[in-house]
Amino acid sequence: MSSVRSSPSGPSAGKSNTPVERILIVDDERVVLDTLVDVLQAEGFGVGEASNARSALALMASEPFAIVLSDIRMPDMDGMELLHEIRRLHPGADVVLMTGFGSVDGAIEAMSAGASDYLLKPLRPKEVVARVRSILQRRKLESDLHALQGELRSRHEMHNIVAQSARMAAVVTALHRVRDSLEPLVLHGEEGSGRRFIARALHHSGARRSAPFQIVDARSSSAEEFVESLWGARTPAGRWRRGWFERAEQGTLHITGIAALDAHEQERLGRAIETRSYVPPGGHESAPIQARIVISLDEPPADALATGRLSPGLAVLQSLVNVRVPPLRQRTDDLPGLVARFIEDYAVEHGRALTLAPRVLDRIAAHSYPGNVRQLFAVLSNAAKLSLDGTLSTEHVERSLRQSDVASAQRIADQLGDREHQLVLHAVQRNPGRLDQAARELGVSRTTLWRRMRKYGISVTDAQAS
Repeated sequence: MSSVRSSPSGPSAGKSNTPVERILIVDDERVVLDTLVDVLQAEGFGVGEASNARSALALMASEPFAIVLSDIRMPDMDGMELLHEIRRLHPGADVVLMTGFGSVDGAIEAMSAGASDYLLKPLRPKEVVARVRSILQRRKLESDLHALQGELRSRHEMHNIVAQSARMAAVVTALHRVRDSLEPLVLHGEEGSGRRFIARALHHSGARRSAPFQIVDARSSSAEEFVESLWGARTPAGRWRRGWFERAEQGTLHITGIAALDAHEQERLGRAIETRSYVPPGGHESAPIQARIVISLDEPPADALATGRLSPGLAVLQSLVNVRVPPLRQRTDDLPGLVARFIEDYAVEHGRALTLAPRVLDRIAAHSYPGNVRQLFAVLSNAAKLSLDGTLSTEHVERSLRQSDVASAQRIADQLGDREHQLVLHAVQRNPGRLDQAARELGVSRTTLWRRMRKYGISVTDAQAS
């Protein structure tokens, strides 16, 4: 026997405004069927019922069900066999098996075979409803996550790169050529020029789009934390904590800030890139790197190697495909499109439409943006916060630009200071005990070199650190 009872409609049909999900109950005991149907319909769920497994499969062939509540012990085909058939024919459905106290081991076995949960008889109505709602909530979260991931992939695909300018059009052309390649890639350009977005677009537009995309920044943590996050480590308890070389699987690993690493770690990274393999800490055998590696640099590898910002151990970067990402000042034709993209994304993220007052775009375009696209978006975001009605005026933009220029100037000063520190340190390390030679290499006097060493806390003994 098999029948379907439709859930009542209207405000009294349930306690939620969300659409109902259908539930199929399978049990050869009439009293169990009637009880569960009444309980679940009272909660507003659509309910189907079947007195045996074959009737249940016939019903599922014609109607969708989100959850199947099935007894384990049934004649002809038992609940375990029904579970296997549902997993084969309807993999999107969740199966909850119902069993008596004496069959708990069988229920646990069913969980390992793919069941979502189990219930012990005699059933308690409140527990049944709670388990059903928990599964439906999990399904909704998974559905929302899947939709969000699809939206994020769509927003980060290659066609979303604003490329009206000739320079950015050339970048997109180069990326299309290599998007499905296994070869490592170098993106170089100024801070804020969009390298991170481009790396993500490359990933989501290629064959690796369904695999993980991970950004690992050597500047965002201590050197030890970065090394452990990339290569893996042993915990104090002796367990192995996987690094991103392993966790990224066949996805994309975007590594940035490598100039902050010491010479040893740069050389180690260079060997891994060149051989497509690495030796985990404490291990002896190498493991293959299946992820595609994308390296971000602030300048071409040859320049970074010549100035000492990169050690010779990373010379391999020169032989890889290198794509230069132009600064915003060299792609001004893209500025209207970038502003339009910001307005579109802002509406999606904040649920609030933005419009530009007359001549605002001219004022935006007149600025130099030393912080590049990142600074432009920060200016627009701050201007949006200043606007009460969603219209960005020249006053909003002017105020936001003044605030941004102060922050950008400080950031650039910090970056220049860091660069000078690295130049001095590398010169001292390359010329241990020969400060005159280090000074000549830097093009400064010995006295100036001493002043810079004091400024950055570099001692003569640092020459041994190389």
